[in-house]
Amino acid sequence: MKPLIGITFLSSSITGTSQNYIRAIEEFGGTPLPLYPGISKDTHIGIDGLLLTGGGDIHPDNFGEPYHPSLKYVNEDRDELEIPLCQKAIEDDLPIFGICRGIQVMSVAMGGSLYQDIHAEYRQDALIHTQVDDEDSQHEIEVTDSLLNKLIGKPTDEVNSSHHQAVKDIGEGFVVTAYSIEDSVIEAIENPSKRFVLGVQYHPERMTKTLEFREHRRKLFEAFIQAASE
Repeated sequence: MKPLIGITFLSSSITGTSQNYIRAIEEFGGTPLPLYPGISKDTHIGIDGLLLTGGGDIHPDNFGEPYHPSLKYVNEDRDELEIPLCQKAIEDDLPIFGICRGIQVMSVAMGGSLYQDIHAEYRQDALIHTQVDDEDSQHEIEVTDSLLNKLIGKPTDEVNSSHHQAVKDIGEGFVVTAYSIEDSVIEAIENPSKRFVLGVQYHPERMTKTLEFREHRRKLFEAFIQAASE
């Protein structure tokens, strides 16, 4: 039987690039279950894995900081859905895959914090990467000895990205397992005490432009679906 994967969204209207998450889960053998603010509190019960997707910024109340003027598309209802979901999934040792906003939710859920705006709070020259299409930039990451390293099979790799926030202080139980080589922004975190808890700052769901991108994408989603099948 295909594993049931809960996928978080802003609303029940799943359009544009948001559909890439659905496609990836279906392509690699899972059954998607959209989760969004306003759903029944019991809807997620019985899922085999949790995919935390990209999107707007997390309200800084969730990590004890004042509101930065550069914040975009903050939705407190979504925060209220995803943060407890993530906490419960970690408690239950449910496989979790976090993408972009998703890695940030994972860290904040366990007491971590964020750079609300990387240029303003970290480095002005960060995120100046080569543009590969209308939406994403491309850059190289360095990967430590970790689950991510085992999955992609190499210590460095090219990935895409589209973000202005990043993990600052990691949450309890997490370790940093990848950095951007150009600016040292955190690109991946994991909880090694769990079966599969991996967050990446980039967007593997839309890494389809090259053979190398497609292979990286495949390895991550296949491993996530496999973990959710066990």
